[in-house]
Amino acid sequence: MESALFFGDQNSLDFFDIRAGALRIPEVGLRLEEAQEIWDKNCGRAFSFQHFLCSDDTTFFKNINLKSLSLAVIQLGLYDRYIRIFQEPRYLAGNTQNDSALLVATREITFSELITNSQACHLVRPLAPLQVISEVVLDGRRLPRYKIMQRVEGKDDRIYRIVGSNEMSLPNALRQLIKSHMVQKIIHIGPGIMDKSSIIDDVVISESIDIDPMLGWFWSSLRSIESHVS
Repeated sequence: MESALFFGDQNSLDFFDIRAGALRIPEVGLRLEEAQEIWDKNCGRAFSFQHFLCSDDTTFFKNINLKSLSLAVIQLGLYDRYIRIFQEPRYLAGNTQNDSALLVATREITFSELITNSQACHLVRPLAPLQVISEVVLDGRRLPRYKIMQRVEGKDDRIYRIVGSNEMSLPNALRQLIKSHMVQKIIHIGPGIMDKSSIIDDVVISESIDIDPMLGWFWSSLRSIESHVS
């Protein structure tokens, strides 16, 4: 069965319990430590990824640049874990705008460049309070554009080439994966469940945490919290 890893924008990081759970995943922790070292050396402003991810939901949601960068770092941790446990699919796909985990995974940019090129790194006050949400969403940020990368078979199996258009909408990217490349299974690098509204075919949608044999506690613990609240 042909499969693809998809770095999605649909995620659940707006919820504190999911952020706290992600921090417990070893590979995520390693990426966050590396990101912190790069930030401290290059961004020159006091900021802690750990503290930001543990902040209240309102603070996290309003700081869109930091949220975007934190998501990319977490996704790369989840990606590291996935390819360590499972065979890496032939296709990787995801958003290439703003802070892109896909570009790091396919070696188009380095992890250090992800941090230092991020808008978050250049903020005067990284956690400045923002009164108008629309200002955050529109200030210098670009609409998502998606790209599909295919692994090139050879001595170095981490070399990728672009297939199809360089910039696609989400529906077009998914359509090309399914129709042109016969992908029957999409593994979503979230965390969170992928929005299936853009998929009309009978395709298996999995979530990288959900299929990990050692991370069964992640979603089950959240369901337990939800049941106690309700």
